Amino acid sequence: MTDKVARRLNRLLLMVPYVAQEDGASIKELCKKFGISSEELTSDLKLLWMCGLPDYGPADLIDFHIKGDRVYIKMADYFKRPLNLTREEAVALFVAGRALIDAGIFDAGSPLAASLDKIGAVLEDEEASEVEEVSKRVHVEMDSYAESWRRIIEEGLKQGRNLVIEYYSYSTGKLGKREVEPMSLLWSRGHWYLQAWCHDAEDFRLFRLDRIREVSLTDRRVSREVSDELHVPELVGEYRPGRKAHNVKLRFDGTEGRRLQEEWPAAKVTEAESGSLALELRTRNLVWLASYLTRFGDRVRIESPKELRQLVEERASKMLEMYA
Repeated sequence: MTDKVARRLNRLLLMVPYVAQEDGASIKELCKKFGISSEELTSDLKLLWMCGLPDYGPADLIDFHIKGDRVYIKMADYFKRPLNLTREEAVALFVAGRALIDAGIFDAGSPLAASLDKIGAVLEDEEASEVEEVSKRVHVEMDSYAESWRRIIEEGLKQGRNLVIEYYSYSTGKLGKREVEPMSLLWSRGHWYLQAWCHDAEDFRLFRLDRIREVSLTDRRVSREVSDELHVPELVGEYRPGRKAHNVKLRFDGTEGRRLQEEWPAAKVTEAESGSLALELRTRNLVWLASYLTRFGDRVRIESPKELRQLVEERASKMLEMYA
């Protein structure tokens, strides 16, 4: 994360609860307190229109209005009162926050650090020591390359030239170079994707920009025209598995499986009276699914296929070895 972005994020996190009171705050007061111009304040406030709580509908997003010389923020009542956290939520927040500070994304003297100190004060000594140790093992990397890659890709689209990308394949866990013919850029579910013809696969592929390590323009012109054969999915994640796909059956203790349904829109979900959730899907990509399922721990049971169960067990064992 760049210094400019980090400063702006800190400013917004402080500004919202500061303004979210009945009498608001004056423009002059805000500019002086946060050391910004009125233009920067206006830009920050406009950004708030895109911030809020899930599901990010009109009633979930922060709103503001300016009356005279005062700013009033609405739809942000959750900033007016202290959060009530369970112990599990407090520990998770503590670990994530410490990892961000250790990675240099937030300063040790930032408001985040002060808040974490308060959380640490209510943890038992032994528990706090263990949590501190875990947070040191968490590596955080904020990849800001996506915007740079997008500019190069747009140049390739404009000039009709091939690209060479170094891409991390989530399905195989490998990093490799490939030459592609760029077709379009897509924005879906919080990520930019490059839709292109891949010469290695000899087929159309979607490449997530934050998984591209390097990208460069070539002198070779694209040879393929965008036509009806180019399928642009309404939702990235739309998937038609084909005959060789595995039939996967999973059971979750709670409703967490709906997170996987969001990643896999074609999945079939059935809720039991006991509260458990059964999920069926078809995929040829067991490696990706195994990596994803490890995050659920013992809260998911893999009923089939056995190959997927073995992959998850292997990945879990490797993770335990790393943190032993």
